[in-house]
Amino acid sequence: MKYPIYLIVFILFTSCQQKQNKSSAEPAFYTYGAKNDSAIFYFNKGWELILDYGQWTLSDKAFRNAVSFDSTFIVGKALVGKNTTDLNERIEILNDLNNSQIKVREDDQLILEVTMITLELFNARGQNIKLNEDFLSNFLSTAEKNYRTFIHKHPNESYIKAEYIEVLNAIYGPKIALDSLHNLTTTKQKKIPFFISYSATLESDVGNFEKALSIADDFNTQINDPNIPQPYVLYGSIYLKMDSLSLATSHIDNALQLDPNYIFAQRFKNQINTKLKVIDGND
Repeated sequence: MKYPIYLIVFILFTSCQQKQNKSSAEPAFYTYGAKNDSAIFYFNKGWELILDYGQWTLSDKAFRNAVSFDSTFIVGKALVGKNTTDLNERIEILNDLNNSQIKVREDDQLILEVTMITLELFNARGQNIKLNEDFLSNFLSTAEKNYRTFIHKHPNESYIKAEYIEVLNAIYGPKIALDSLHNLTTTKQKKIPFFISYSATLESDVGNFEKALSIADDFNTQINDPNIPQPYVLYGSIYLKMDSLSLATSHIDNALQLDPNYIFAQRFKNQINTKLKVIDGND
């Protein structure tokens, strides 16, 4: 009788281990403190729309939908504040966040802290308030530390990882950011539109224009939709760095026709106009 019992125990133990291994291999599902499935769906959709496709207007609606499904969703509310173009609304949201009595988990606090500092920065710029000289460097160091901590705990959270790599670019430059993008992203994440387009952006930042345009072509083929702004902005930003201003203008104008609220497209348009004025002034 001993042997069958040992055999049964062995089978049960092996079965449990297989279940644990299977569970650990599955991607984590992080909720950012949302208590409603619809809230987290629209929160993730907001990130996807803005980072993958450059659809700022639709992204704003998605983040607002997330909060409408869960009024206690503090991280979601912070993203509404980050996305809005209404200065008064952003000021009000930051005040609400500062006065909130809702407790958030430690990992949620990592994201919330960075987003609230971002709101403070945006509000100061909108009100022409001069911040402390160390504000920006302190903000970037906090963002680097918080995002790094978060993505090492939650490596499958792609869009926070995207934010982290953008911060690395701001601090250390495109070469470090490009290496980090390749090293930190999973095989699945490398296929996400943001990481493809951002690798093209970083390649163009280091002067590898031919490679950047090749990646942009691949990205455009993957998107395969003329109504999505991001491919136009990607091409436009690369051509701008190449001083091909006519091509840059054409692509950026197409993006702004699709979504006038695309902040980066607006900035690229201003940069193009500035360069054109310099050229006209030299004629």
